[in-house]
Amino acid sequence: MLDKVKLIHRIVEMHSSYSKNSLFMRIILLLCIFGIAARILAQDLEKPAPFRPVVMLHGFLASGDTWASFCDFFTRSGYPADYLYVHDWNTLNQGADHIQALDAAIDTLLMRTGARQIDLIGHSAGGGLAYRYLADSTRASKVCRYVHIGSRRQKQPAGPQGQIPTLNLWSKDDHITAAAGGTIEGAVNRMLSGLDHYQVATHFDAFSEVYHFLNNDMPHLHVQPTRAGVPIGGRAVFLGNNKPLSAARVELYYLDTSSGQRLSQLPDVQVRTDKDGRWYISHVQTGVPVELVLAAPETTRPVHYFFPGFERPCLLVYLRALPTGADFLSTVLNNLPCTSTQSVISIYLSSQSAQAGRDSLTINNISLSTHSIAPPEKVAISFFLYDEDGDGRSSIAPLNRFARFPFLTGVDMHLPPNEDIPLEIYFNGKLQRVRRIPSHEGIQVIVF
Repeated sequence: MLDKVKLIHRIVEMHSSYSKNSLFMRIILLLCIFGIAARILAQDLEKPAPFRPVVMLHGFLASGDTWASFCDFFTRSGYPADYLYVHDWNTLNQGADHIQALDAAIDTLLMRTGARQIDLIGHSAGGGLAYRYLADSTRASKVCRYVHIGSRRQKQPAGPQGQIPTLNLWSKDDHITAAAGGTIEGAVNRMLSGLDHYQVATHFDAFSEVYHFLNNDMPHLHVQPTRAGVPIGGRAVFLGNNKPLSAARVELYYLDTSSGQRLSQLPDVQVRTDKDGRWYISHVQTGVPVELVLAAPETTRPVHYFFPGFERPCLLVYLRALPTGADFLSTVLNNLPCTSTQSVISIYLSSQSAQAGRDSLTINNISLSTHSIAPPEKVAISFFLYDEDGDGRSSIAPLNRFARFPFLTGVDMHLPPNEDIPLEIYFNGKLQRVRRIPSHEGIQVIVF
């Protein structure tokens, strides 16, 4: 573009050299200059952007943070951050008009970026939503390519006539869609063995397949410079239905690595969520464990989130409050203990499940990755630990209320809050130490 501006400048200089010519000749030459300049600039304006915007749809009980890894990979591969959009939807209410909301979001993204089409990615239940969306020819015309990840096998590629180029990414080790998944005739099919139901939407091997399909090239991740501080942000929503929490308070505390205790009594940073539940903190120290407290006006107890630290910018940090509705998830979680005599711990695995025989998850040297608690077919990513009957003992038995749900599991474990010794949680060799909080002061969520 700079070279073309110099060319225009040279043409203008040529016009000046003819200043002694007749007025008529000068007008003719000036019109020619304007015409050449307009054509040169138009070529740049019409040049397509190197990437198309990408819209990502999460699966059942999930939220937009499913795509945190992919978004990090996309931006490190050169995608503009504002070309990436994660669409939150309520998977507990399949009767809602999710198509209209998705269509409006896509229209907004196209208008904001000036792109003609987007690329669409759907994971698990998000794949079903994507196929329903693309069944209409008008809506399908807005999508260039579609990626179907860890979702049900379809009869043909996406689109009313199967006309949209489709990548079907699946794994024989995905125990959620193992029976219903598989190859789609006419699609580009890639099977990634060894990856579970969440890894097919978070692992770099899966991303490489997606990037290659969308761009006909392999990704090259830019090395991120070491920073003393990074921005973080995301959304505050209710667990399960993704209803936003507006005007909620988000407090950040830095923690001592060895004890898990707060380094200061007052929050190091405090912000409020907007009407969509979005929040943002411009500078967070790297290499320091962090506690984020979500205090929402609609809930009686805050939720304390514990992170090992942030090394890179992350704007898909989701903080979830306990649900308050009448759906099955609210029924399961509404009766969590709220006392001064025990802590309630939830361990959340953000990019994969913990499976017996494959992974190692322990708390205070007690294994949670057993065949009774975390069998492979459970695909457990959220572990709820508390003393259900209040007898002050830990049977380490699975809790029946979580038995029929995928992704969620519960364990009978008494965790007294008045001990000075921190909880030690290991997941595949990674350690977090956190202090114990009485459950009436909040639920604790340890994030890996």
